[in-house]
Amino acid sequence: MIGRILRKRYKIIGQLGYGGFGETYLAEDLDIPTETKPKCVIKHLKPRAIAKNIPYADIERLFKKEAEILYKLGQTYTQIPKLYAYFEQRKNMYIVQEFIDGNDLSQEITSGTRWKESDVIRFLEEMLKILVFIHEHNVIHRDIKPSNIMRRKFDGKLVLIDFGLVKPITTSGILKCTIPVGSPGYVPVEQFQGRPKFSSDIYALGITAIQALTGIDYPMQLSIDATDEIAWRDLAQVSESLAQILDKMVLYDFRKRYSKAAEVLNDLNFNILRLQPSNYEWLSPVRIGRKWGYMDDRTGQVIIQPQFEDAYEFTEGLASVRIGEKYGYIDTNGNFIIHPQFEWAYYFSEGLAEVLINGKSGYINVTGKVVIQPQFDMANLFSSGLAEVCIGDQYYLIDKTGKFIEE
Repeated sequence: MIGRILRKRYKIIGQLGYGGFGETYLAEDLDIPTETKPKCVIKHLKPRAIAKNIPYADIERLFKKEAEILYKLGQTYTQIPKLYAYFEQRKNMYIVQEFIDGNDLSQEITSGTRWKESDVIRFLEEMLKILVFIHEHNVIHRDIKPSNIMRRKFDGKLVLIDFGLVKPITTSGILKCTIPVGSPGYVPVEQFQGRPKFSSDIYALGITAIQALTGIDYPMQLSIDATDEIAWRDLAQVSESLAQILDKMVLYDFRKRYSKAAEVLNDLNFNILRLQPSNYEWLSPVRIGRKWGYMDDRTGQVIIQPQFEDAYEFTEGLASVRIGEKYGYIDTNGNFIIHPQFEWAYYFSEGLAEVLINGKSGYINVTGKVVIQPQFDMANLFSSGLAEVCIGDQYYLIDKTGKFIEE
């Protein structure tokens, strides 16, 4: 394949990996009119190796659906590779994706090297935010492990790659079409039996975190206790609060495990992160050229690249920014938690933020849900459970339900 040109556009320049479901190659995009051609990743899929008894037309339809999902995920979230193209050529299927320049975590999670607990906490926080996003889109990754997590070189952020095993689920929570896939040691029993769930990704992430804490070579080196649970605590120096979260992430019975990534993140936030200094305290808006981004006040390093028409300071871990004519909210990784949809948006205070919709002010919560309908000509931040608002010439106090307290 080296030197081959696909679709008269993508020149294969190296092999990145191979497996039972296909090969992965590094390629150059010859259509881009620059002297140095930009790199991309091409996955040559082997559908017959995945499902020998399924008609080719069904396999083709399945992969096209998965390509649509990958496109939607990558376009929306900066820590998932963008999908550039999906095509067939001589009964072969190809996916073209963004090339992530960096190193995968198999180079950092190495034998005999134990991560500090603080590093594992930051790792979990960042990865859980990615999982919350894909789980909200009813997608299970199914192959989370160190080699499928990249640390991007230019900003140090984690990127979840290799969505080749991704599967959409129905509203009933049952996969439309699935077979037992994944990497040994990271796969829970229900996924091995061909019935993966959201909690299967949580299991794999928990195993990866335990591997980093203990410094073991492979997860299969971990022993199992009399109750069929993983015995790992004696191999790590870890606080009880983090150990309890990890234990619940990797429970044998998926019914006792965390069911969604948001539940794990909530526990991490409440039991650990809220007791630590907040990252957003050191992030400040910075204008470079005509765009706004964010820099770390301590180092002067740009953490979130300039891409916004307007940007406010972070409060409660979220910041209001403008794309085009609409405002939304990003987290400290630069990912949109609440997509641009408001005419104006202000700081969060006590879990609520003022937004402007059709010329009137109302309040949203951290999920973007409108909890106090837009009806005010002016509105202020909440303090001690109350906020001052104005309708016409009259000023009022309201509580967090929107109830008027007094004029």
